Amino acid sequence: MTINSPLSPVLSEKLIALKKNIQRFPKVSIAFSGGVDSTLLLKVAVDVLGDNVLPITVNGAMLPSSEFAAAQALAKTIGAIPLVIEADVFSLENFVKNPADRCYHCKKFIFTQIKAAARTNGYEVILDGSNLDDLKDYRPGIKALAELNVFSPLTESGLTKQDIRDLSAYYGLSTATKPAMACLATRIPTNTPITPEALTAIEAGEDFLKSLGLSQYRLRLLGDTAKIECDPSDFPAIIKNRLTLIATLKNLGIKTITLDLAGYGCGNMNE
Repeated sequence: MTINSPLSPVLSEKLIALKKNIQRFPKVSIAFSGGVDSTLLLKVAVDVLGDNVLPITVNGAMLPSSEFAAAQALAKTIGAIPLVIEADVFSLENFVKNPADRCYHCKKFIFTQIKAAARTNGYEVILDGSNLDDLKDYRPGIKALAELNVFSPLTESGLTKQDIRDLSAYYGLSTATKPAMACLATRIPTNTPITPEALTAIEAGEDFLKSLGLSQYRLRLLGDTAKIECDPSDFPAIIKNRLTLIATLKNLGIKTITLDLAGYGCGNMNE
C-alpha cells in the first residue's frame, strides 16, 4: 500500500497516539468487519505489532454477505487472515424483539463470542473500531464493550470519522471513501420484531441500490413499506431504474416503495 501526501501536524500527532495506544499490548485481537474504522485499526496494528495481531470477523444474518466476503479479501491485502466465527443472532431474544437497547444485547452477545475465540487462540486483549464521533450518537452497544473490557484505541487517540478517512487515504486503503455501513437490523424501527425474511429483503434491496452506483443509501423497512434514503444527487438514478427496483422489492414481499426526499440520514431510526 502506498503512503500518500504528508499528514497535517494535528493528524500526525493523533497517528502517533494511536500507535502508542496499540503498542501498550504485546499482542491484540481486533473485531474486524472490513468497514472504514476497523480496517484502519487493523492496518496500523499490523504495522506496529506484525504477526501478533488476530482479526476476528463475525458472520451472521445482521451482516450483508457481500460485506463479509469483502472483509476477508481486504484483511489479506493488509497481511492478516481473519478468524471467522458464526453468530446466530436469532437465538438472542433481545435481538428478535428489537427493543431500544437491542444493540447493547447484540454487542454483548457477539463480543462475548469474540473474546472466547480470542482467548482460545492465546489473545487476551480485544480492540474494536469505535471512534470519537460514535460517542455523539445513540450507541447502547458501547456500554457492552466497556463491560467486556474491550479497548477502543481510535477513540482513545481522539480520532473522528473524518480523521479515520484521512488516515485511510494516507495509507492508500480502499476503504477511505467507502460509504458508512451498519448492521442490517438498524433499518427496522425499534420494537418491531426482526425476522430472517426482513433482513433478507433489506439486504437484497440494498444490493440493488449498490448496483446503481449510489454513494450512500439505506433501505428502511416499515412493515410492508420500504423507505429508500440516499443522497439527493442520486435521486435521478432511483427514478431511472424505478421499475426494476419496484419489481425487485415486490418479489421480496414489499408492497409499497417510497423515496425519502430528505435524503440519507445516519441514525434516522433512533429518532
